[in-house]
Amino acid sequence: MKKNNSRIIKYLIKSVHQEMSSLNELYFQIDPLINKAEQSDEESKIFYKRAAGSILHDFYTGIEKIFREIAIKIDENLPEGENWHIELLKNMATPKKKRDAVISHELMEKLKEYLGFRHLFRNIYGMELKWDRLKILLTKIRDDIWKRLKVEINLFIKWLEETTN
Repeated sequence: MKKNNSRIIKYLIKSVHQEMSSLNELYFQIDPLINKAEQSDEESKIFYKRAAGSILHDFYTGIEKIFREIAIKIDENLPEGENWHIELLKNMATPKKKRDAVISHELMEKLKEYLGFRHLFRNIYGMELKWDRLKILLTKIRDDIWKRLKVEINLFIKWLEETTN
């Protein structure tokens, strides 16, 4: 990469680290939330469902912020149109002229579910959320997706650092 791009890449890396730190905080909220929700009565569970929905929404939104920054700073092309969210996700699993793939196709497929949930969350009332479904999504983050995302993003950052040095 060109010397003048070095500053952009350093800013991008710093931005990605900050976003990953916020996502890590969300990750640590999952187990306490599941435990409290599982111990609550049905009437109280509405508050935990809303909290779970918020965590899931924030989780994907944080990931998408990382992807947007990469698309803007490296690809110099943010998808447009009605399906730009899914196109952005697909683009991150595809090597481009100026970069390697950011995430694997396998992780992309798993993240589609969270993109779909984010859309749902924005378009329904919190009381309509289903605890069993929320718990499955939270558990997948806890048991697999967060670890996989960290590994893949860190590999991409390493690639970025190597290309700027």
